[in-house]
Amino acid sequence: MTVIFSLDTDSDATVWPAMPVLGNGWGAARRRKKWARRTSELLWALVDDEPDDKEKEVKMLAFELDSVAELLPQTVSVHQVFLYVPDPRREFLTFLVHAGPSEGDVEETLDELVQKDEPGAMREPEVIDFDTERLGRGKRSIRYFVAAKAEAMCVSVNYAWRLESLGIDVIVRTLGEDIGWITSNIDEFDDFARSLFINLDE
Repeated sequence: MTVIFSLDTDSDATVWPAMPVLGNGWGAARRRKKWARRTSELLWALVDDEPDDKEKEVKMLAFELDSVAELLPQTVSVHQVFLYVPDPRREFLTFLVHAGPSEGDVEETLDELVQKDEPGAMREPEVIDFDTERLGRGKRSIRYFVAAKAEAMCVSVNYAWRLESLGIDVIVRTLGEDIGWITSNIDEFDDFARSLFINLDE
């Protein structure tokens, strides 16, 4: 089964910009660079206390955005990516969106999608029901683990919903090493997750 869809949000686009997933086709690199530059310029334009060398900072953030937009789809199966950039002076987070056909018992599947019993957790993940008005029945987990490559403690925040009407399950996930900052922004992430809705492509 193939479902053509996209997630959209009415959250602040200057805090939650969408990242293009373009692959390596003709013109993709040019479009990524153009998106990265424009996004970086917009984000830095919103900063009150401008840095001494703003152009340098714009170029650095644009490079980081372009690099992630190029490399991420090559390493992770992903349909869409949203970024969390409340301040361009600190590292941004990627929120990855993936969807697939609904399979199995809804409770067991949602637990699996939010990695409730995934090996490697430092302690039992914090899992709660996370139903939303727009996406329906779901769960959210906060999971602490040691990343094999980085050999550092990380935390992931995982959302999953079963969209009964479409016959698909949707996952939204972020992770990072800055545990204190990520966990202090859970309310912001939850608000973003509640703002998500499905756009069906005709």
